[in-house]
Amino acid sequence: MGTAPQTVDLAFGRPRIFGDDLAPPRQAFFAVIPAALAFFGMLSWVLGSDFGFVLACMVATAVGLYTLWGWLFRKAPTRFSTTMGMVLLLGYGGGALNTWATLPRGQLSVAAAMGMDAGVLARGIGAVLLSSALLYCLGEIFEKPIFGRDFLFPIDGRTRALIYAGTLAIVAGYATHILGFQGTSSAGGHLNPVGAFLGWLYLPLPAISVAAFLMAPQRRAKVLCGITSVILLLMFSTLGRRVAVYTGVEVLLVMGLVGYRWKGRVFQKIMVVAGLAVAIVLASLMFMLFRIAGWGARNPEQVSLTKRLELAHKMVEKGNAYAIATSTTKENLQTRTFVVGFFASVLEGSSRTTPALGEDVIKQAEDAIPSFLYPEKDRYFSEEDLVDQQFGYGFGDQANSILTAGGTDFGLLGVLIYPLLLIVLMRIIYDIAARCFGVVPLMLIALSLIYASLQTEIGLTGYFALLRVVLPFGLIIAGFMVFPSFRLRSGRH
Repeated sequence: MGTAPQTVDLAFGRPRIFGDDLAPPRQAFFAVIPAALAFFGMLSWVLGSDFGFVLACMVATAVGLYTLWGWLFRKAPTRFSTTMGMVLLLGYGGGALNTWATLPRGQLSVAAAMGMDAGVLARGIGAVLLSSALLYCLGEIFEKPIFGRDFLFPIDGRTRALIYAGTLAIVAGYATHILGFQGTSSAGGHLNPVGAFLGWLYLPLPAISVAAFLMAPQRRAKVLCGITSVILLLMFSTLGRRVAVYTGVEVLLVMGLVGYRWKGRVFQKIMVVAGLAVAIVLASLMFMLFRIAGWGARNPEQVSLTKRLELAHKMVEKGNAYAIATSTTKENLQTRTFVVGFFASVLEGSSRTTPALGEDVIKQAEDAIPSFLYPEKDRYFSEEDLVDQQFGYGFGDQANSILTAGGTDFGLLGVLIYPLLLIVLMRIIYDIAARCFGVVPLMLIALSLIYASLQTEIGLTGYFALLRVVLPFGLIIAGFMVFPSFRLRSGRH
């Protein structure tokens, strides 16, 4: 008999839409890796030095990359908890390691170069490792995998019709300015429901479209899916680098779910990964060019996508567009990935002063409530302002996350507990959807929730805003999938 525990079923006895053959808990993920993360997290905390900080970042990056490789290329189980733990390690640890390796700083330590105390950073990254250790361990035991090992996502004619219709709808959203640069447009603080739906639909659609292209049985279907894939991938340039990276990860995930075989196809594997990498790099450069194009305006966020295209075209005509985009992107990535600084400062502040005791989560939950339901909500609330008020800082716009929210409200205890509570909430919403929807709507819901768990920089408002819409938006997709289709038939009767 094995020593691995059985996963506790929290799915309320729902039917298994995504397969019944569930992978058992892995000893490495409920025991070995969490123990290593906890050890190096506490070591970094105790050392309180630049060495401890860098060592912990290296461990976080190694564990995160190991998890990512197994998940995408070895069909490791998909869990919200493991995904979030992996992303916290890569986002905070890998991001800081990138800054440490690429930022020109002479003989200065990374802490000194960023104007921070080494002890604060060491305790911050230590807390990240401890939080991820809990997510890995408890998630492996208590959360069943989302997809069974016997599940294959079927892409039939109706699913391809959804891809075509969704792509056309998103293009129409840009043409009518319902969608704009970096996502949905809002007027007077009110979000257009159609824009919200199209923005949500875009999250999983490119991954499904690319998988449909690779698995299309007919030439016509392959051509149409190829066209939609190119269109959707080009839209990365209007949505940002992070969207491109997260969607690229989901493309590889869905390729495994539709039965695309990696074994024995080394050349194809290289071509697919290289193609995605090229698309992400080009989209990142184009995004930076569009972003620079709006800097000269009084209100850059109000500059339309059409205007940005015109300004970017002028830079291309001058011949300096590529140089500007690459140099700005390089400088931005040297420091932009150092998101651990804000979190570490929040954690340090919570150890010196009474934390917010739940005010952050309450305000962010209120912010996710539609204005017509709660017109009295504080539309100008920001976590940074609360942190400044509570701990005496002077931050501007920073990298908000589930960890900064937990640290703001309850210090280290919140850092450990908030991610677990969020995973429970996400899982409850997903399990409700699994009881209500078929394969395709549930796949879009699952991919949108996975997309959310892939983000390091997303505040609680972003999670709450997604969780409030996945069920009604899934209902729209379900309606499309059951709507009668009419085909012209020819031949003898």
